[in-house]
Amino acid sequence: MSAKHHALGILETRGMTALVAALDAMLKTVDVRVLGRHGVGSGWLTVVIEGVVSDVEAAVRVGRSEAENHGDLITADVIAGPVPGALESMPHRTGAGAEKPVGAQAMGILETRGLVPLIRGADAMIKSAPVQIAGWTSVGGALVHLVVRGDISSVQTALQAGKACADEVGEVYATLAIPSPEAGIAPLLPDAPVSAGSEEVVGALGILETTGYASSVGGSDAMVKAADVELVRLVIASGGRVDALVKGALDAVQAAVEAGVEGAREAGELNASCVVSRPSSEVMACFGGSDVRHAVGLNQAMGLIETRSTVALVKAVDQMLKSADVEHEGRYKVGYFLTASVVRGDVGAVRAALNVGAREAERYGELVSAHLIPHPFLALEERLIH
Repeated sequence: MSAKHHALGILETRGMTALVAALDAMLKTVDVRVLGRHGVGSGWLTVVIEGVVSDVEAAVRVGRSEAENHGDLITADVIAGPVPGALESMPHRTGAGAEKPVGAQAMGILETRGLVPLIRGADAMIKSAPVQIAGWTSVGGALVHLVVRGDISSVQTALQAGKACADEVGEVYATLAIPSPEAGIAPLLPDAPVSAGSEEVVGALGILETTGYASSVGGSDAMVKAADVELVRLVIASGGRVDALVKGALDAVQAAVEAGVEGAREAGELNASCVVSRPSSEVMACFGGSDVRHAVGLNQAMGLIETRSTVALVKAVDQMLKSADVEHEGRYKVGYFLTASVVRGDVGAVRAALNVGAREAERYGELVSAHLIPHPFLALEERLIH
């Protein structure tokens, strides 16, 4: 097509549900092509389409209306006759994901704020109807979503059950059922679950969700010390959320989560927790795959300091290393402006370093947490993300 008849359509939403609903409707309405998508941050997502001006204008009108019906529309615009050179470095062109299969089955999306309600909802969906989990991912702003596939009646039943259970433990942001999804929505879909998850029968799955790394590590350490449970993994969701997953017998998991709640509150900020009794094998395969890492710093006390300012963290760590006989083990950026650093040494040295680091962090930014674990549990050591 000639440049003067060519146009780009840009649609931006908060949350994936609204974006999928909008793009599916756009592709069903007129002949446009998806160029790609881009995650802006804080749950804002953008999709870019192209086609002749009249088609793109019609698509954006439909997409705008559909996005408003299923979530938050941020902006929608049409750029007629775009200059080719202005598009070469646009981020939406990378990682388009158009190779992902969409298939003919109906699709359901459950989107929540935080991973606790998503896992609880996912388990209810699988147990209530013959649907399959097609993947999950986070989009920022603490928003996470799960996709299921099946016939439309089963998808609708599953979504209804999943929303009800997710509402009990957290916030459901949006749901969506698409009877016949368009192939062009492929760039918006999450990756399929890795089949290496656990197929064993598990008495219960416990989830502890915190804001920040320090509170997650503190809560995880408390869980594995309180009861005979296995720490499966630490998962970074989005918006600064970190989730610790444990499995075991129901009584043990309940006791562990109760202890973890107190441990997380002592170290930082707790968001949510729940226990899923007899989780489905699909949920365990999707969320509960063991994530063993190399253990480091064994038999040494652990000090975690977390801030919402890079300057504050650098100044704090610098003073900690200068003031006490400790070693810097690593750092982890959680999101939501949160970054944690970990130091190791004997208990007295780590305590002294944290006291100095906390004062320094408060001088140069916002201190979120300074937490000491005198004797970290081995199962925790093996799964630390930093």
